[in-house]
Amino acid sequence: MHTCPEISAETPASSAAAPCLRVTGLEKVYPNGNGGLVALRGVDLALYPREFVSLLGPSGSGKSTLLRILAGLVRPTAGEVCFTPEPSTNPSGRPAVGLVFQDANLMPWRSVRENIALPLLLAGEPRQAALAKADEWIELVGLSGFANAWPRDLSGGMAQRVAIARALIQEPALLLLDEPFGALDALTREKMAAELLRLWQDRRTTVLMVTHSISEALLLSDRVLVFSSRPGRVVLDLPVPLSRPREEGVRYTPAFGELARTLRRAIS
Repeated sequence: MHTCPEISAETPASSAAAPCLRVTGLEKVYPNGNGGLVALRGVDLALYPREFVSLLGPSGSGKSTLLRILAGLVRPTAGEVCFTPEPSTNPSGRPAVGLVFQDANLMPWRSVRENIALPLLLAGEPRQAALAKADEWIELVGLSGFANAWPRDLSGGMAQRVAIARALIQEPALLLLDEPFGALDALTREKMAAELLRLWQDRRTTVLMVTHSISEALLLSDRVLVFSSRPGRVVLDLPVPLSRPREEGVRYTPAFGELARTLRRAIS
């Protein structure tokens, strides 16, 4: 990973002089004894500060592989991933990238409060300070009264709120969401999307989210990227010119419907 030219954190995404993340010519090949499985090939994309971007595409097109590369969990075969600032030089001293999976992956022996505080505790922050910050995030994600609850006592949506708070408590420059609501029922998923929208509009962390829901992508995003079938590459970069703040009712407007049709055509 390389350091990109620095830009102000106050620069709006729409007028930024340079991206906070640039991916160029990214390729990932998994060895399989038969020439290798090409998951990604020629991926080019850019993210700008405080921008919410969703990534759509067919199953198996490499969307999750891309997120794992950006999180540093998987090494690319070729290409460049360029952050501003570089993760190792993040001024806060904390990881520049946070990642939330479809499964909340909470520690069953830790309470909600302790799960959220875990990244700070592992980074050496004093316990009381870490727990105090966890309490702040419990309020922000709407889990008041559940600080001492155990993961086994939480609904799926509540567990994902804990996972999102655990990622954001580190103050990452980039939050990666890998189908965070994919395991939830339709009504809970809609509610969680609205909660994520509220949280993002309050905090404005740069977000890249993988989803299979066109409606969810349009409700949340400033732009929607569409991946091709494997090997994945960006075949559409669609701005979402819907005014903010957004509410659920925007899903039923003609403009929303036309954007949805454009995305559906690109995926099919």
